[in-house]
Amino acid sequence: MAGVTYDKGAFDRARRDFESLRLGAYVPRLSQLVAVGGVKLTMDCFRKQQDPYGRKWQPLARERSRDKKARLRAIAKGKKVRGQKILIDTSRMRNSTTAIQLGRSGGVAIPTGNAITHQNGAYIAPQSQIGIAYYHRGRAKGEPRLGVKQMRENARGSAGSRRIKGFYNRTIAEGFNIPQRMMLPSAEMGMPATWIKMIGREAKGLFKRWVLKGARQ
Repeated sequence: MAGVTYDKGAFDRARRDFESLRLGAYVPRLSQLVAVGGVKLTMDCFRKQQDPYGRKWQPLARERSRDKKARLRAIAKGKKVRGQKILIDTSRMRNSTTAIQLGRSGGVAIPTGNAITHQNGAYIAPQSQIGIAYYHRGRAKGEPRLGVKQMRENARGSAGSRRIKGFYNRTIAEGFNIPQRMMLPSAEMGMPATWIKMIGREAKGLFKRWVLKGARQ
């Protein structure tokens, strides 16, 4: 005799699982997965030296002397030479990239102060500023350490780039532009194809795991 058994408990559990999906109970977990995936895609921008839409970052107008010399030495030795290290000279900005989640929303943040400047591009106006360049090792024996206030008073009246004890003046005579080198998608340009694909993959994977989990119960 053939027959079919009916497990009302399993049916009720499956119904509750699908009801929770309909109500969006999976959204916080999905936002977390998307945020983590977004961090990886942002890291890819630094690695590939391009924005989320596949456009190459503009090359550096000026390159650090030590990087230029190292590249020239490598060329002279016939070694394979990499391109410029755009925005990854110290990797501080890249390594600060983090996933964030607030309730049902998730995202990616780059908390370094100059990240927004490169993300949107900027114009730096002409300016003059005083920077501290006080070397304690160069003090004469018994010479007291100067406080910042005293060092600033000593620096007043200096001009150009003349170095004085504890201070130097730096003047930017002409303004300059910092080109836009996007690391994150923009609201104006919409979601990039790589991000759409990542979100779909994470949503599909989460739904599949959710359904299989309910089926095993």
